Amino acid sequence: MGSRSVVAAVCVSLVCVGSAGFCYSRKANLDSEARWLMERGNAQAIEYAEKLDNTVADAQLKTFAARRAVMERAHVWQRGQMLGLMGGAIAGLVAYMLYLLRRLNSQLDDAVAEEPHDLATAPVPASPKSAPGLVATPNR
Repeated sequence: MGSRSVVAAVCVSLVCVGSAGFCYSRKANLDSEARWLMERGNAQAIEYAEKLDNTVADAQLKTFAARRAVMERAHVWQRGQMLGLMGGAIAGLVAYMLYLLRRLNSQLDDAVAEEPHDLATAPVPASPKSAPGLVATPNR
């Protein structure tokens, strides 16, 4: 677990967050278009109330259908935004965990290097009289 894996995880996190930002901008554009279509539909409703012409009602229905299509596309971009944010958060956590693991490995390497060689290889024999041990008692 070298520093390359940490850098890779950070890069994945940045790419995910960047894609979430792109999805947000696309969704914002679609939301403004949907608001415009809603206002247009409302204006057509007012015009229909004044004239009672079926062509205006048909145009209003087409406008609302177009708004629905725009809102469905905006919802897809919103899903992409949420996935990008979750991916960025998970990749950030993975990067932090890899960083901690790399620090732990380097600390363990330092501890092994500082340990005297003769104590590390020679086992210490346990004498039977050094510790009193546990005394067995009958269970009651």
